[in-house]
Amino acid sequence: MLAGLLALTVLAWALFFRPELADQIIALFAIILTLALIFYDPLSAFLIWLFFIPFAPFLHFDLHMPAGIPDLSYARMIGSFLAVYLFAQIARGQRKFLTVTFFDLAIPFFVLPLMWSAIRGYYGWLWGIQTVFDAFLIPLLVYFIARQLILRPEDFRALAKTLIAITSIIAIAGIIEQATGFAPFRASSTSVIYSGNLRKVGSFLGNPAYVGLALAVVLPLAIVLIIEKPKLKDKMSYIAALLILEGGIIATFNRSSMAGGLIGPLVISFLNRRLFKVVLPILVVAGLLLGLGWGVLQETSVAGRLSSESPIDYRLKALEYGLQIHETSPYIGVGWAWFGRLAAEKGFRDNGINVLPSTHDSYLNFLVSGGYLLLGGYLIMAASLAFTLAVIGWSRRKSRRFFPLFIQAAWASYFAYFIPIAAFDNAFSIYANIIFFAIMGGAISATLGGGSFTDGFSQS
Repeated sequence: MLAGLLALTVLAWALFFRPELADQIIALFAIILTLALIFYDPLSAFLIWLFFIPFAPFLHFDLHMPAGIPDLSYARMIGSFLAVYLFAQIARGQRKFLTVTFFDLAIPFFVLPLMWSAIRGYYGWLWGIQTVFDAFLIPLLVYFIARQLILRPEDFRALAKTLIAITSIIAIAGIIEQATGFAPFRASSTSVIYSGNLRKVGSFLGNPAYVGLALAVVLPLAIVLIIEKPKLKDKMSYIAALLILEGGIIATFNRSSMAGGLIGPLVISFLNRRLFKVVLPILVVAGLLLGLGWGVLQETSVAGRLSSESPIDYRLKALEYGLQIHETSPYIGVGWAWFGRLAAEKGFRDNGINVLPSTHDSYLNFLVSGGYLLLGGYLIMAASLAFTLAVIGWSRRKSRRFFPLFIQAAWASYFAYFIPIAAFDNAFSIYANIIFFAIMGGAISATLGGGSFTDGFSQS
């Protein structure tokens, strides 16, 4: 108590007299408290960490270091330490190393060429490694953490509730930003307007595509909890969450986000035949209403945004120049983030002036940055994840179901993630990457129950 009182006194002094020092103190408190919780309850620490990652830049949870030294961000520090802690427990025999899956075996095929591409990054090897570490290696560590900690159905439900809670907050913030322009948690310095009165939502995650992807991969979890809850009151609370998430996706007015928001429910409905009987009529009615109201919408900026051809033209042009750059180094690529400069040298510029930094296509980015090795490694990893879900799910299927419920949700999130990222670079959708791999790791381990591929496991 005395230590806590002393710490609060120091913080109060810093807030009034040294605001920049106060930010560092807040970051230290947040990181140290979460690290301490890891020793007491790793699962709770994991869920709290996942919840607070989007808030970290606004609550000053990131520890900023001097120039030339990578920042000790909340996401980077806690994720890395938690993974190391779990590895240490495995090494000491305090924790079982769970069944190796096909996906686990495929990860090196992606990580090794990714690191080689990062070392040759446009801004240097340190920047390149730091960038891909945050964008891809932290999410893969999250997959490992989820595999080790989400071992029971109730653990997966706790993960689902945590992710639904934080993405609902993000969705509400996006809806408010779109409706009023009020955005206290806007994490972007880009333009705030698409066209007319349509805003470019950036609350928490910085870009409509990143916001939409995060919401889309969590949608199937809300559907699972709706199916599982026996009481009407509980069902209604998750139906409300589902509607909020879909509303947040619509508020982005981003076509890749909307595709993800449609794909997830469709996939889980296909895998759960009883659900399909409910979802199909809703989609038919929604389609009819959209068709009947399209004439009215055409007079608004909504139709202009949804039918805009300039983003498509940009991606086609990026594909053309990206393939030209790829031909210069087809196997190992040109290095991470070189697309903008090399494309500009070939004449691909925004309004003929600004260098365009992004391919707006995750798969093209891998091809240009790391050649056939990196793109091939990523596709092998994605295919191995699908094969893992299929093998685990098919051996545990029940009557009238293709797969157990958690694997149904994982399949829905799988397609809601890998299809939309063809329209933007997932190197920037860091939080969506993190929660996607948390869902994958959690669904696999909760279904396996800490056992092997051949063990039976009930989800009741």
